[in-house]
Amino acid sequence: MGNDNGVRIVSATAVVGALVYGVIGLGDTAVLQVPWWPVVRLGASVVAGVCGVVVLVAALRARDRRAGAFGVAVLAFALAWFLPGALATALYWVPPAALVAFGVLTVRGLRGPQRTVGWIVTIAAALWFVASLLTQTVPPPSTAQEVLVVVYAIPGLLQAVAFLAAAVLVAVPLLRVVGRGAGALWSSAEVR
Repeated sequence: MGNDNGVRIVSATAVVGALVYGVIGLGDTAVLQVPWWPVVRLGASVVAGVCGVVVLVAALRARDRRAGAFGVAVLAFALAWFLPGALATALYWVPPAALVAFGVLTVRGLRGPQRTVGWIVTIAAALWFVASLLTQTVPPPSTAQEVLVVVYAIPGLLQAVAFLAAAVLVAVPLLRVVGRGAGALWSSAEVR
């Protein structure tokens, strides 16, 4: 990822992958349930899977562990929708773990607001892992519909927070260009 255009392309694909799974996390909650949602989720997973491959290949070529962790999270989630049986179940646990690694590498390597967002990714992904584990192993406290909706919506909401915060982090190369352009416009403007 030596040239700026390549970095921006990989950043854009990473943003798409993160936004897809952020929206899917919201959509899997009871808030956005519509009859055609499984078809949208399947199509979005194909797009995100391609994005995950692009990010992972670029990360391997650049030896970027942080981008590699993010690429693994997106690709594993995409593959979990298409592979059958126990392999899909095993792959379901990889994205939160990979996002925790992505967040930790961000916290260790960056400063300022990016570090704060890295903490958000790390905590949300860890809580997503724990909440998913609890919803699949511990019976809900009540069988009332209202309680079940809240209990089973929590992992999807945490998934959305983790991926949407990760989208902010992987969008930084794109935002730098916008910031430079705004700075150039500001410096060239006549202020009266």
